Formats: sequence, structure tokens, C-alpha cells
Amino acid sequence: MEDYKDFEKFQKRLNSLDDDIRSMALQYASEYYADHDLSREEALEKGISKAELKKRDL
Repeated sequence: MEDYKDFEKFQKRLNSLDDDIRSMALQYASEYYADHDLSREEALEKGISKAELKKRDL
């Protein structure tokens, strides 16, 4: 959960998501941010997209 503090300033964006998508998106975003050369915003958007696709089994 410590890595998620990197994304605190995006709280408004995260509040619009379902709880399960939010937690998956934060997990994916922290992985993208740590493993790739992306900004926090880019990592969060990629994490949200991946979480939404995974939830919908696409």
C-alpha cells in the first residue's frame, strides 16, 4: 500500500471508480510506475484501463 501514496493527488479521478476497479487500478498503476518510464498520470491511466478491461473479461 505504500506505493499507492504516489497517486494520492489523483484522488478525484480514483473516487469515480468502483472500489474493486480502484484497488486493481492502483495495483497496476504502481507496477507500471515502478517498472516503466512513465509519469504517475500515465501509469494511473494505464492501470485504470487494464483494471476495467480485466473486470469486463476483455
